[in-house]
Amino acid sequence: MPHTSQTLRALWPLALLALFGLWMPACANEAGTIVTSGNRYVIPATEEPLVQCLPTEPPRKWAVVIGVNWYKDERIPDLGGAVNDAWAFYHYMASPSGGGVNPYRLKLLLNDEATRENVEGALGNFLGQACPQDQVIIYFAGHGAPEPDRPDDAFLLVHDTNLDNMVGSAISMQRLPEFLEWRAGSAGNLLLLVDACHSGNIAFPGKRGFVKGKDDVARASVVIDNLNKAVDGKKGWGAISATAPDQLAGESTASCELGGKPYAGGIFTCNVLSGLSGNADGNADGRVTLSEVYEYTKAQVNLASDGAQSPQLSGSLDLDVEMSIPATQQVAIPVVPERYLLESDPHALRPWIWVSAGLTTAALGGALAFNLAANVAADELNKDVADTPGGLTSATWADRNAEVDSLQLTALIGYIATGSLAAMTATLAGWDLLDAPQDINDVYGLPPWFEITIQTTVKGQGAALNLKVEY
Repeated sequence: MPHTSQTLRALWPLALLALFGLWMPACANEAGTIVTSGNRYVIPATEEPLVQCLPTEPPRKWAVVIGVNWYKDERIPDLGGAVNDAWAFYHYMASPSGGGVNPYRLKLLLNDEATRENVEGALGNFLGQACPQDQVIIYFAGHGAPEPDRPDDAFLLVHDTNLDNMVGSAISMQRLPEFLEWRAGSAGNLLLLVDACHSGNIAFPGKRGFVKGKDDVARASVVIDNLNKAVDGKKGWGAISATAPDQLAGESTASCELGGKPYAGGIFTCNVLSGLSGNADGNADGRVTLSEVYEYTKAQVNLASDGAQSPQLSGSLDLDVEMSIPATQQVAIPVVPERYLLESDPHALRPWIWVSAGLTTAALGGALAFNLAANVAADELNKDVADTPGGLTSATWADRNAEVDSLQLTALIGYIATGSLAAMTATLAGWDLLDAPQDINDVYGLPPWFEITIQTTVKGQGAALNLKVEY
């Protein structure tokens, strides 16, 4: 007799739809979008259309901004304000009322984004597009440290720096100039802003480590010395460090305000931003030059730290280079996304989600394979029953029918497993979504962290008139 029970043919389209729906959200989330809100924005694109580096082209500004609070290597102490500093500096530079840097020529790397691969890519490939007349700014907030076995060589420690292999996982400050000349050497004006001399006992493997307080200063001295050497003799290159060689960088707490609020970050960056916003325009010509920013920052940091911290300028960068043009507007700095302030992985469930999704796909694939085998076996059985005179023997039919039923049962078990695993995947994904910290795209609809009021000074007849524009 023919095999009359229908196989799981109707589940084929449903199964394929389930598989498509399982992977569709992951694919959809990969697309980048431009996020804008007034003068606050982050653009995920890494480059703009290429332009020819003709001498007649006007100079452009480029900036790479790096901030690291959290380090993968637990022997490296975490920081509290480096991400805030980098985030605020980036958004000031991106604002048309602030630094006026086209966001396509800005690169922001924070915490887990600031890996050695990404940092070298930003310094090499990204800045490699700059022309000789362009101005390049590299800002780094994080740890700096010498290698214990070779204390003359200092490194900038990025998120994935491994103290067992600093040469292979950190940014060597001795090799940085060579690297920049090789990759971005066409840039005639390059400024390094480095806030890397924080207090923190780094426990080097197999070493006694630094004694907190005493040897932190020795470490800072090596970092500053290397920074000075990095720009020494490079025409048009300069550096401003947050401290002198025998000092440590401090947090601002209540010693510096921006937008009428105590700034939660470094004293150095707070005063750099304050100076750039117009407060450094000492000669009231409506321009803020590098010299004015440095002199203002040094004086204010000295004052705020009671002389314990004094920024240093080195190199041969043109001190009259224009850093910003104060305008009668405010620069809004958005709230720092929560994901950058969390020490733990903001998406700790993601690996389990992908494992569950992979098992779901495997279960679905197996179920579909057994479903197909059952359909083929049932069709062959029915064909043989129809083509055999007198029909198949009862024993033969029973054996082959049992084979079809077994394949159907296995396929059904596979579909049940697929449903269970898909439900687990959806639960994990929903949990991850609901528990996800505020992301970079979420903060632009919120009130800003603070707003910097631009202060413009206009010289008048025999006197200076200070105009503070309030909104």
